[in-house]
Amino acid sequence: MESAIQVNKIFSLEELAHQGLKKRDVKELSAKIFVKDDKVYFFDQTDQKHYRLYSVIHKRSFFL
Repeated sequence: MESAIQVNKIFSLEELAHQGLKKRDVKELSAKIFVKDDKVYFFDQTDQKHYRLYSVIHKRSFFL
């Protein structure tokens, strides 16, 4: 069963990959950016292997 992506929840890279999120490198931001379908997910890196989701926006609102 697939768990929901929730704001303030901490995820490992493996969990994010399992959810279908794909990492995008963005030089102008310190956030870690992942995309899936029409959404852009913003994460803080909590340690070497874990990320905390803090915002989700529609892809049209963010230019990659």
